Amino acid sequence: MPRRLHYYAQPFWEHRREPAQRYEFVCAVDAEEGGEILARSADGVLVYQQWADTDLDLFGEVEVLAQHGSVPRAATGIDPDGRDPWLDDTAYFKIDCTDHGDTWTQIDPLAEQEDEAGEEAA
Repeated sequence: MPRRLHYYAQPFWEHRREPAQRYEFVCAVDAEEGGEILARSADGVLVYQQWADTDLDLFGEVEVLAQHGSVPRAATGIDPDGRDPWLDDTAYFKIDCTDHGDTWTQIDPLAEQEDEAGEEAA
């Protein structure tokens, strides 16, 4: 089967260790409506879509469409420790090579850009 977009609703109960079986739907609207119905009897429901090639067992990133009630953070794809700050950082290093060893100095690229912008404006 070729790669296609799948739509799911998955209920969660706080007293269970693992989530219940996920339900697959034909389209996003059906999945969202199904999620609302499941939310009446579950502690929480996660409605999401995901690209997948089931023949090759290849799955893409989960995209959350709706969330009802209490859903574990891990199920929503949120890192419980928070976003890794290194993913957003841009850092440059200046290396000074001497006989005594290399000295690494971190340079803030945004400060350099501000200095260049100030020089051009002057």
